[in-house]
Amino acid sequence: MSLRLENEGVVQQEMDDVDTSPVFALRQILVVDDTPANLVAAEAALAPLNRTIVMANSGQDALARLLEQDFALVLLDVHMPGMDGFETARWIRSRERTQHLPIIFTTAHSHTEASVLRAYSLGAVDFLFKPIVPEVLRAKVSVFCTLQERTAQLAAERLERDFENRRRDYENLSLRRERDREQAANKELARLNEALATNDRRKDSFIAILAHELRNPLAPIRTALDLIRQTPERQPEPKMLDILERQTTVLSRLVDDLLDLSRIKADKIELRPELIDLVTVAETAISSCRPMLEDRRHTIVFDAPTDKIKVIVDTIRFGQIISNLLSNAARYTAPGGRIEVSCGTNAEGAYIRVRDNGIGIPEDLQRSIFKMFVQERVRSDGSGGLGLGLALARRLVEMHKGEITVESEGRDKGSTFEITIPLASSPNALAIRKRTEDMQPLRLPEPVARRTIRTVVIDDNDDARELLADLLKTKGYEVISAADGTTGVDLIRQHRPDLALVDLGLPGLDGIGVVEELRTLCPDLKTRLVALTGYGEASDRERTQKAGFHAHLVKPATAAALFACLTQQLEETS
Repeated sequence: MSLRLENEGVVQQEMDDVDTSPVFALRQILVVDDTPANLVAAEAALAPLNRTIVMANSGQDALARLLEQDFALVLLDVHMPGMDGFETARWIRSRERTQHLPIIFTTAHSHTEASVLRAYSLGAVDFLFKPIVPEVLRAKVSVFCTLQERTAQLAAERLERDFENRRRDYENLSLRRERDREQAANKELARLNEALATNDRRKDSFIAILAHELRNPLAPIRTALDLIRQTPERQPEPKMLDILERQTTVLSRLVDDLLDLSRIKADKIELRPELIDLVTVAETAISSCRPMLEDRRHTIVFDAPTDKIKVIVDTIRFGQIISNLLSNAARYTAPGGRIEVSCGTNAEGAYIRVRDNGIGIPEDLQRSIFKMFVQERVRSDGSGGLGLGLALARRLVEMHKGEITVESEGRDKGSTFEITIPLASSPNALAIRKRTEDMQPLRLPEPVARRTIRTVVIDDNDDARELLADLLKTKGYEVISAADGTTGVDLIRQHRPDLALVDLGLPGLDGIGVVEELRTLCPDLKTRLVALTGYGEASDRERTQKAGFHAHLVKPATAAALFACLTQQLEETS
């Protein structure tokens, strides 16, 4: 098993380098002498020690034995032919495995102090002279063997202790890392929980605000309806009709913002970039917002260069961004305020700024104002918008390879929003894409047909069905209606109308099923089938066209769009 200790950036230490095998007592004694009688005498003297005696008759023979076996002690004769005892001792000390092996030198010759010193310098533990008294030899050998065994035992204990320390350090390090990982995971979990809780609070706030924002336009619509009901004999005044149209537009815009954000999150918005003058886009956006600006008596100032600022943008979507900023400026500036719009170029590309002298934006809100469900600003009446407009604006700007920023010195200091996008000449600019949806301008139909146009309306919403039928009748259409798909199929088969307006979300047999059944039962049917639905994505249009519809209208459709569509269908049949 290989255990590895790592210390963040430090050289790794391999625990498998530690020898953990058991240490056996070194019981063998090596006796080296070139005289056989001396070998026999030494063996006899050491026999009572109950140790294995290995004999060698030369230095070379001794070294060969040491290569094969481990010994507790060497009894080494000094004077031998060839390799003497000193040379043999030098070779023993040169090997790492035997450099600490105890050596007792023996000699029968007279000795000098120099030879004794040489012996001890080579690591001898004793120097004995022949003839050696057996009892003395046994005593000395026993002592040195015991010391060697004790040394080996201590070394083994040290190795075991070192291994245990390393194992403990490794376990402690592993535990610390596991603890650190757990703490990091808990911290991340706490952050995610807090983020979820924050999002939940924002969504709850958003739902409450949405209800408030929906009630705002619904209130005047309800009041206008009550007035009409109280005086049915009087025609509605133009002012009342303007109010109804304006508030309906507000409702439509709220729904459109919600749908746009949903499309962006699902990555279903497609841009149709085209080369255009940024000043033209800004002027169009200002014109669309002018009624709201005039209603709140704001002064609008537009500062633009005389030269064209060529950019490549989706004119509809980019105009929507500017209109959003202008609507916010008008909304969060007290009546009679000043709103400045300017555009130009700088080192980063083309820019457009919208500055107001309204209620301003607190510094802490500026960091999160472009996030979804964050109330942009709060007016004196406590309302603060849906928190969708700027989130939508930022995403659309990013889709144009641009950036949107905000600056405000704080409460009641006004605010400035700036959009920067690449110029048309920049390599970062979008590629031009022609609009496949370009159509002739909508035309109001001529005073309706000289003949009566038979029409079937199929919708499960009673109010929507009846109002649509009434609207068609005002133009001379003959209308038959049905509340479900099955009844609608029967009516179309029986009356063979010129037109059929079919809601897709019908109970039972839905709108797609109606068309499929008609294609099966009446393959020669001449009726022009128009899908009337709240779904307006390209995939929805493709689905209705594939099913067999001739046209696709998205609710709520204006009267102009409705009659233009019907007129086009009638022209195609004639």
